Amino acid sequence: MKKVFALAVLAALLAGCGAEDVANCAALRRSAPDKALEHCNRALDSRFVWSSEKAQARVDRGVLHSDREEWRAAIADFTRGIDSGKLKPRLLAAAHFGRGSSRLQAGELDAGIEDLDETLRLDPLYADAYANLALARRMTGQLERSLADANAALKITPRHARAFLQRGATYLVQGDAEKALADLNEAIRLEPGLQGAWNMRGLLCRAARDWDRALADFNHAVKLAPRNAAALRNRASVLVLKRDFDNALKDLDLSLKIEPRSSEALLRRAAIYGERGDVARMRADQSAAAALVQATK
Repeated sequence: MKKVFALAVLAALLAGCGAEDVANCAALRRSAPDKALEHCNRALDSRFVWSSEKAQARVDRGVLHSDREEWRAAIADFTRGIDSGKLKPRLLAAAHFGRGSSRLQAGELDAGIEDLDETLRLDPLYADAYANLALARRMTGQLERSLADANAALKITPRHARAFLQRGATYLVQGDAEKALADLNEAIRLEPGLQGAWNMRGLLCRAARDWDRALADFNHAVKLAPRNAAALRNRASVLVLKRDFDNALKDLDLSLKIEPRSSEALLRRAAIYGERGDVARMRADQSAAAALVQATK
Protein backbone atom coordinates (compact mmCIF):
# COMPACT_ATOMS: atom_id res chain seq x y z
CA MET A 1 0.00 0.00 0.00
CA LYS A 2 2.83 2.37 0.91
CA LYS A 3 4.56 1.57 -2.38
CA VAL A 4 1.43 2.39 -4.39
CA PHE A 5 1.00 5.63 -2.44
CA ALA A 6 4.65 6.60 -3.02
CA LEU A 7 4.32 5.96 -6.75
CA ALA A 8 1.19 8.08 -6.89
CA VAL A 9 2.96 10.95 -5.10
CA LEU A 10 5.95 10.65 -7.42
CA ALA A 11 3.69 10.72 -10.47
CA ALA A 12 1.93 13.83 -9.17
CA LEU A 13 5.25 15.56 -8.52
CA LEU A 14 6.57 14.72 -11.98
CA ALA A 15 3.37 15.94 -13.59
CA GLY A 16 3.69 19.20 -11.70
CA CYS A 17 7.24 19.83 -12.95
CA GLY A 18 6.04 20.97 -16.36
CA ALA A 19 2.41 21.76 -15.62
CA GLU A 20 3.01 25.50 -15.26
CA ASP A 21 4.87 25.65 -18.57
CA VAL A 22 2.11 23.74 -20.38
CA ALA A 23 -0.56 26.03 -18.93
CA ASN A 24 1.29 29.29 -19.60
CA CYS A 25 2.17 28.22 -23.13
CA ALA A 26 -1.45 29.00 -24.01
CA ALA A 27 -2.52 31.35 -21.21
CA LEU A 28 0.07 34.05 -21.98
CA ARG A 29 -0.46 34.05 -25.75
CA ARG A 30 -2.17 37.46 -25.85
CA SER A 31 -0.70 39.24 -22.85
CA ALA A 32 2.93 38.12 -23.09
CA PRO A 33 3.59 36.12 -26.30
CA ASP A 34 7.38 36.04 -25.83
CA LYS A 35 6.97 34.57 -22.35
CA ALA A 36 4.39 32.13 -23.70
CA LEU A 37 6.92 30.92 -26.27
CA GLU A 38 9.51 30.39 -23.53
CA HIS A 39 7.04 28.27 -21.59
CA CYS A 40 6.18 26.27 -24.72
CA ASN A 41 9.85 25.58 -25.39
CA ARG A 42 10.47 24.49 -21.80
CA ALA A 43 7.44 22.21 -21.84
CA LEU A 44 8.60 20.55 -25.03
CA ASP A 45 12.17 20.14 -23.74
CA SER A 46 11.12 18.76 -20.35
CA ARG A 47 11.44 15.05 -19.56
CA PHE A 48 8.68 15.41 -16.99
CA VAL A 49 5.86 16.48 -19.36
CA TRP A 50 3.63 13.65 -20.56
CA SER A 51 3.38 12.98 -24.29
CA SER A 52 -0.25 14.12 -24.44
CA GLU A 53 0.70 17.45 -22.83
CA LYS A 54 3.62 17.83 -25.24
CA ALA A 55 1.24 17.35 -28.14
CA GLN A 56 -0.94 20.12 -26.72
CA ALA A 57 2.12 22.36 -26.28
CA ARG A 58 3.04 21.70 -29.91
CA VAL A 59 -0.33 23.01 -31.04
CA ASP A 60 -0.11 26.00 -28.70
CA ARG A 61 3.36 26.85 -29.99
CA GLY A 62 2.07 26.49 -33.54
CA VAL A 63 -0.55 29.14 -32.74
CA LEU A 64 2.18 31.44 -31.40
CA HIS A 65 4.20 30.98 -34.59
CA SER A 66 1.14 31.73 -36.71
CA ASP A 67 0.51 34.91 -34.69
CA ARG A 68 4.04 35.95 -35.70
CA GLU A 69 3.38 34.99 -39.34
CA GLU A 70 6.09 32.32 -39.08
CA TRP A 71 4.10 29.99 -41.29
CA ARG A 72 6.66 27.22 -41.82
CA ALA A 73 7.40 26.93 -38.11
CA ALA A 74 3.67 26.90 -37.38
CA ILE A 75 3.02 24.16 -39.96
CA ALA A 76 5.84 22.05 -38.49
CA ASP A 77 4.44 22.29 -34.94
CA PHE A 78 0.85 21.61 -35.97
CA THR A 79 2.02 18.62 -38.01
CA ARG A 80 3.96 17.10 -35.12
CA GLY A 81 0.98 17.61 -32.84
CA ILE A 82 -1.37 15.93 -35.33
CA ASP A 83 1.05 13.07 -36.04
CA SER A 84 1.55 12.37 -32.33
CA GLY A 85 -1.86 10.68 -32.14
CA LYS A 86 -2.24 12.18 -28.65
CA LEU A 87 -4.66 15.02 -29.36
CA LYS A 88 -8.27 14.85 -28.21
CA PRO A 89 -10.86 15.46 -30.97
CA ARG A 90 -11.46 19.14 -30.21
CA LEU A 91 -7.75 19.94 -30.05
CA LEU A 92 -7.14 17.83 -33.16
CA ALA A 93 -9.70 19.94 -35.01
CA ALA A 94 -7.92 23.10 -33.82
CA ALA A 95 -4.58 21.69 -35.00
CA HIS A 96 -5.94 20.97 -38.48
CA PHE A 97 -7.47 24.45 -38.54
CA GLY A 98 -4.16 26.03 -37.55
CA ARG A 99 -2.19 24.02 -40.07
CA GLY A 100 -4.73 24.63 -42.82
CA SER A 101 -4.78 28.38 -42.19
CA SER A 102 -0.97 28.53 -42.10
CA ARG A 103 -0.77 26.55 -45.33
CA LEU A 104 -3.07 29.06 -47.03
CA GLN A 105 -0.77 31.87 -45.92
CA ALA A 106 2.24 29.92 -47.20
CA GLY A 107 0.59 29.54 -50.61
CA GLU A 108 -0.24 25.83 -50.21
CA LEU A 109 -3.88 26.24 -51.16
CA ASP A 110 -4.84 22.62 -51.89
CA ALA A 111 -3.20 21.31 -48.71
CA GLY A 112 -4.79 24.13 -46.72
CA ILE A 113 -8.24 23.27 -48.04
CA GLU A 114 -7.71 19.60 -47.13
CA ASP A 115 -6.89 20.56 -43.54
CA LEU A 116 -9.86 22.89 -43.24
CA ASP A 117 -12.18 20.22 -44.63
CA GLU A 118 -10.77 17.82 -42.01
CA THR A 119 -11.43 20.44 -39.34
CA LEU A 120 -15.09 20.50 -40.33
CA ARG A 121 -15.27 16.71 -40.44
CA LEU A 122 -14.09 16.67 -36.83
CA ASP A 123 -16.19 19.69 -35.79
CA PRO A 124 -19.00 20.65 -38.21
CA LEU A 125 -19.71 23.85 -36.25
CA TYR A 126 -16.20 25.30 -36.59
CA ALA A 127 -17.22 28.67 -38.05
CA ASP A 128 -13.63 29.95 -38.43
CA ALA A 129 -12.85 27.00 -40.70
CA TYR A 130 -15.75 27.93 -42.98
CA ALA A 131 -14.56 31.56 -43.07
CA ASN A 132 -11.04 30.51 -44.06
CA LEU A 133 -12.40 28.08 -46.62
CA ALA A 134 -14.29 31.01 -48.14
CA LEU A 135 -10.93 32.74 -48.56
CA ALA A 136 -9.32 29.62 -50.05
CA ARG A 137 -12.18 28.98 -52.47
CA ARG A 138 -11.99 32.57 -53.71
CA MET A 139 -8.23 32.29 -54.18
CA THR A 140 -8.77 29.17 -56.30
CA GLY A 141 -11.53 30.81 -58.35
CA GLN A 142 -14.44 28.89 -56.78
CA LEU A 143 -16.56 31.96 -56.13
CA GLU A 144 -19.93 30.30 -55.56
CA ARG A 145 -18.40 27.82 -53.11
CA SER A 146 -16.66 30.75 -51.41
CA LEU A 147 -20.02 32.44 -50.87
CA ALA A 148 -21.52 29.17 -49.60
CA ASP A 149 -18.72 28.74 -47.06
CA ALA A 150 -19.04 32.33 -45.85
CA ASN A 151 -22.80 31.88 -45.48
CA ALA A 152 -22.22 28.65 -43.54
CA ALA A 153 -19.95 30.50 -41.12
CA LEU A 154 -22.56 33.22 -40.66
CA LYS A 155 -25.30 30.67 -40.07
CA ILE A 156 -23.26 29.26 -37.18
CA THR A 157 -22.02 32.65 -35.92
CA PRO A 158 -24.18 35.51 -37.27
CA ARG A 159 -21.75 38.18 -36.02
CA HIS A 160 -18.64 36.59 -37.54
CA ALA A 161 -16.64 39.60 -38.77
CA ARG A 162 -14.18 37.58 -40.85
CA ALA A 163 -17.00 35.76 -42.60
CA PHE A 164 -18.49 39.13 -43.58
CA LEU A 165 -15.02 40.15 -44.81
CA GLN A 166 -14.64 37.03 -46.95
CA ARG A 167 -18.14 37.25 -48.35
CA GLY A 168 -17.67 40.93 -49.10
CA ALA A 169 -14.36 40.22 -50.82
CA THR A 170 -16.01 37.55 -52.97
CA TYR A 171 -18.83 39.92 -53.90
CA LEU A 172 -16.15 42.43 -54.88
CA VAL A 173 -14.50 39.89 -57.20
CA GLN A 174 -17.92 39.13 -58.70
CA GLY A 175 -18.45 42.84 -59.38
CA ASP A 176 -21.34 43.30 -56.93
CA ALA A 177 -20.10 46.51 -55.32
CA GLU A 178 -23.28 47.19 -53.32
CA LYS A 179 -23.26 43.83 -51.52
CA ALA A 180 -19.49 43.99 -51.09
CA LEU A 181 -19.68 47.41 -49.42
CA ALA A 182 -22.48 46.32 -47.08
CA ASP A 183 -20.52 43.26 -45.92
CA LEU A 184 -17.23 45.13 -45.52
CA ASN A 185 -18.93 47.88 -43.53
CA GLU A 186 -20.46 45.24 -41.27
CA ALA A 187 -17.09 43.51 -40.81
CA ILE A 188 -15.52 46.81 -39.74
CA ARG A 189 -18.44 47.62 -37.44
CA LEU A 190 -18.14 44.24 -35.72
CA GLU A 191 -14.34 44.24 -35.54
CA PRO A 192 -12.76 47.68 -36.11
CA GLY A 193 -9.28 46.20 -35.83
CA LEU A 194 -9.81 43.80 -38.76
CA GLN A 195 -7.09 45.06 -41.08
CA GLY A 196 -8.20 43.00 -44.07
CA ALA A 197 -11.63 44.64 -44.10
CA TRP A 198 -10.14 48.14 -44.30
CA ASN A 199 -7.77 47.03 -47.05
CA MET A 200 -10.56 45.36 -49.03
CA ARG A 201 -12.88 48.35 -48.66
CA GLY A 202 -10.03 50.53 -49.90
CA LEU A 203 -9.88 48.39 -53.04
CA LEU A 204 -13.62 48.84 -53.48
CA CYS A 205 -13.29 52.63 -53.17
CA ARG A 206 -10.35 52.62 -55.57
CA ALA A 207 -12.40 50.71 -58.12
CA ALA A 208 -15.12 53.38 -57.72
CA ARG A 209 -12.44 56.05 -58.36
CA ASP A 210 -13.02 57.55 -54.93
CA TRP A 211 -9.34 58.21 -54.28
CA ASP A 212 -9.79 60.06 -50.99
CA ARG A 213 -11.87 57.34 -49.33
CA ALA A 214 -9.59 54.66 -50.72
CA LEU A 215 -6.54 56.42 -49.30
CA ALA A 216 -8.25 56.84 -45.91
CA ASP A 217 -9.01 53.11 -45.75
CA PHE A 218 -5.51 52.11 -46.85
CA ASN A 219 -4.04 54.50 -44.28
CA HIS A 220 -6.06 52.77 -41.59
CA ALA A 221 -5.06 49.33 -42.87
CA VAL A 222 -1.36 50.28 -42.72
CA LYS A 223 -1.83 51.76 -39.25
CA LEU A 224 -3.25 48.44 -38.05
CA ALA A 225 -0.55 46.39 -39.78
CA PRO A 226 2.49 48.55 -40.64
CA ARG A 227 4.34 45.63 -42.22
CA ASN A 228 1.52 44.37 -44.40
CA ALA A 229 3.07 44.50 -47.86
CA ALA A 230 -0.26 44.29 -49.71
CA ALA A 231 -1.70 47.29 -47.85
CA LEU A 232 1.47 49.28 -48.57
CA ARG A 233 1.28 48.42 -52.28
CA ASN A 234 -2.39 49.36 -52.37
CA ARG A 235 -1.77 52.69 -50.67
CA ALA A 236 1.06 53.38 -53.11
CA SER A 237 -1.29 52.78 -56.02
CA VAL A 238 -3.63 55.52 -54.80
CA LEU A 239 -0.77 57.88 -53.97
CA VAL A 240 0.38 57.54 -57.57
CA LEU A 241 -3.09 58.45 -58.79
CA LYS A 242 -2.92 61.54 -56.56
CA ARG A 243 0.55 62.32 -58.00
CA ASP A 244 2.25 61.89 -54.62
CA PHE A 245 5.21 59.97 -56.03
CA ASP A 246 7.56 60.50 -53.08
CA ASN A 247 5.31 58.79 -50.56
CA ALA A 248 4.32 56.14 -53.08
CA LEU A 249 8.00 55.24 -53.51
CA LYS A 250 8.45 55.02 -49.74
CA ASP A 251 5.55 52.56 -49.51
CA LEU A 252 6.83 50.46 -52.40
CA ASP A 253 10.38 50.40 -51.06
CA LEU A 254 9.13 49.19 -47.67
CA SER A 255 6.80 46.63 -49.25
CA LEU A 256 9.72 45.20 -51.21
CA LYS A 257 11.80 44.90 -48.06
CA ILE A 258 8.97 42.81 -46.60
CA GLU A 259 8.17 40.87 -49.80
CA PRO A 260 11.19 41.16 -52.14
CA ARG A 261 9.61 38.86 -54.73
CA SER A 262 6.57 41.00 -55.48
CA SER A 263 6.41 41.63 -59.22
CA GLU A 264 3.44 43.96 -58.63
CA ALA A 265 5.49 46.26 -56.39
CA LEU A 266 8.42 46.23 -58.82
CA LEU A 267 6.20 47.18 -61.75
CA ARG A 268 4.49 49.94 -59.78
CA ARG A 269 7.88 51.32 -58.78
CA ALA A 270 9.13 51.03 -62.36
CA ALA A 271 6.17 53.13 -63.51
CA ILE A 272 7.09 55.88 -61.05
CA TYR A 273 10.71 55.81 -62.19
CA GLY A 274 9.48 56.07 -65.78
CA GLU A 275 7.26 59.03 -64.86
CA ARG A 276 10.33 60.72 -63.43
CA GLY A 277 12.56 59.91 -66.39
CA ASP A 278 14.80 57.54 -64.43
CA VAL A 279 15.13 55.05 -67.27
CA ALA A 280 17.89 52.94 -65.71
CA ARG A 281 15.94 52.20 -62.52
CA MET A 282 12.74 51.70 -64.47
CA ARG A 283 14.33 49.05 -66.67
CA ALA A 284 16.01 47.36 -63.72
CA ASP A 285 12.67 46.95 -61.93
CA GLN A 286 10.93 45.82 -65.10
CA SER A 287 13.60 43.19 -65.71
CA ALA A 288 13.40 41.97 -62.10
CA ALA A 289 9.60 41.73 -62.31
CA ALA A 290 9.78 39.84 -65.62
CA ALA A 291 12.26 37.37 -64.11
CA LEU A 292 9.94 36.73 -61.17
CA VAL A 293 6.97 36.15 -63.46
CA GLN A 294 9.00 33.79 -65.65
CA ALA A 295 10.17 31.84 -62.59
CA THR A 296 6.58 31.11 -61.57
CA LYS A 297 5.61 29.64 -64.96
